[in-house]
Amino acid sequence: MSTRPMTPEDLRWIVCPVCHHPLEPGPDSVLCTGCGRRYPLIDGIPVLLADRAL
Repeated sequence: MSTRPMTPEDLRWIVCPVCHHPLEPGPDSVLCTGCGRRYPLIDGIPVLLADRAL
C-alpha cells in the first residue's frame, strides 16, 4: 500500500488537539504552527493524540 504525502488541502479542517492552531504537512508527520508539536503519520493518517506527539 503506497501513501501520498499530506497536503495543506488535506489538513484544512484538522487542528492541533492541544492549542487548536493549524497543522502543516511534513514527510512523516504533521507540525502544529502554534505549539510546535509534531504528530506522526501512520499509514498516511495523522495520529492526533497529545501523548503520541514527537
